[in-house]
Amino acid sequence: MKRCVENRIESSCIEKKKTKVLEQEHHLEEDESYKNIIEKKQVQSSTSALLGCMIGKQQSNIDDFFKEIYQKVPSLYHVSRKDRETCEVLKMLYFMGWEGVCDMLHKSQSNLEKYTTNAMDLDKEHGGREETATTRSDAACRAYSTIDSNTLPLFFRNQEPLQLDEMKNVYGNSPFAAYLDGCSIVNNHADLLSAPLAALCLDIQKSLPHAYINTYLTPPKAAAVSAHADDRDVFVLQVLGEKQWKVYSEVPIPYPSTNEQVGKNGLPIPPHVLEKEPMYDITLRPGDILYLPRGFVHEAATSTSEPSFHCTVALATHDWSLSTIVSKIVQEEISKHSKFRMAIHPDFGRRRRRKDVCSLDDSNNNNNNKTHVEELSNQISDAMECITSKCTVKQVVDILEEKYKSHNDRVEPIRQSLIHDFQTTSSTVAAAAAAAVVGPTAAKRVGMNSTIRASTPQERSMAPLPVATHGRGLTVREEICDGLLYLLDMLKKNDTRIVRVSQLREYYYSLTADHLDHCDNKMICDLSILSFVKCCVELGALALID
Repeated sequence: MKRCVENRIESSCIEKKKTKVLEQEHHLEEDESYKNIIEKKQVQSSTSALLGCMIGKQQSNIDDFFKEIYQKVPSLYHVSRKDRETCEVLKMLYFMGWEGVCDMLHKSQSNLEKYTTNAMDLDKEHGGREETATTRSDAACRAYSTIDSNTLPLFFRNQEPLQLDEMKNVYGNSPFAAYLDGCSIVNNHADLLSAPLAALCLDIQKSLPHAYINTYLTPPKAAAVSAHADDRDVFVLQVLGEKQWKVYSEVPIPYPSTNEQVGKNGLPIPPHVLEKEPMYDITLRPGDILYLPRGFVHEAATSTSEPSFHCTVALATHDWSLSTIVSKIVQEEISKHSKFRMAIHPDFGRRRRRKDVCSLDDSNNNNNNKTHVEELSNQISDAMECITSKCTVKQVVDILEEKYKSHNDRVEPIRQSLIHDFQTTSSTVAAAAAAAVVGPTAAKRVGMNSTIRASTPQERSMAPLPVATHGRGLTVREEICDGLLYLLDMLKKNDTRIVRVSQLREYYYSLTADHLDHCDNKMICDLSILSFVKCCVELGALALID
């Protein structure tokens, strides 16, 4: 009888082994077919123009990048002037100019104004009742339904983000006013605001599954954020001005997840990381591109004389990792079975019972404890077998494809619409808006080639009341405040003088050379002048002629 049972057990084990072998062969066949599909897709896909201009257009150059650089080491590249002028995608990007940056800022400002207005209106719906965390959260959630909060601008002053109420009360939600006060302006997901950036994302996705762009506008002698590491790989494209970068060689946490980004959310950078000689200590200028894998600590700041505008093409590599995908598979598969949903016996995990229940080999264990340990061990084995049968190349690829498709399907219509509008700008809209010479609508039309003059009393009366509630007009950083106010005073005194915005910087130098020796003229850049004029036109101090 005993021999019969042993034979049955042996036969059962053989059948299980055969079944596992057949399953493994089936998975290998599936994996091999997916390998063929992937290879076919790679052959059929075209190469990103940006990557081609960065590292060479030959397939071998692309292969070398993904084999030797991608996710491994920081690397510095340069796009030639010829490529910037002839490649359509890069031409759109590098010819944005400060006016293109301002167009993007106006869109994000409009979103911010609508967002804060929605929140205020929704708060009023509470009928004067005391505001609570719950009602504020509800108002914010409902405001999200009309405005994508990802496209709101962020203002950083002294490397700290400002809260929404301060952005409104001090700067009237104006990124231009904040810039004049020394703030850096960050736009996350700027590819949903700017056609050149939308086109760049679509281009990079010819070689990579998904990308988005954050932009950083920093005035002279400033830094947006302090040293930190990110949970994503990035390409830093210097578009306008220049910025000094330091990249450190030691990685505190390799391939960090979102909650492991040192220098963020209270997670400190180990001091010895910053004490070592940087891997890169460089100044990026237009055409320069810095590739940074996730985990590398870096910091950046502007010089005393140049502002900076750079784009960060972000690749969410933490979300594409095997650990993330397998965790998702484990969670989904284990949760399908009710026996794995049950709580583990309460004897486990209690420190005072740890010695009694942790080992099957412990001779001191009583029979009940051994039974509990055996049950848990068998459960773990069953769970591992369940996971192993489901965790295949096919399953991993399916999850990745769904993830990429979900992200791309959400943003592509917005990007395509931006590009279409960029290519078919309506002159009738511009003509309709041209009637305004002061106020926010006129301020949006101010560019470097615009002409302005001091406004008349009647024109000033047509300007809407300022959104900022501090009652002090513009708040301008100390280094440039007196010089800009002196420029405005001179324009008001000579109220018939018509000046082109592009000439104001030279006009400013001629006025301040003999009168304001203490002003730091090096910090007065074209964007400072343009931002100042936009704010003055919006407030009614200056009038736009054309």
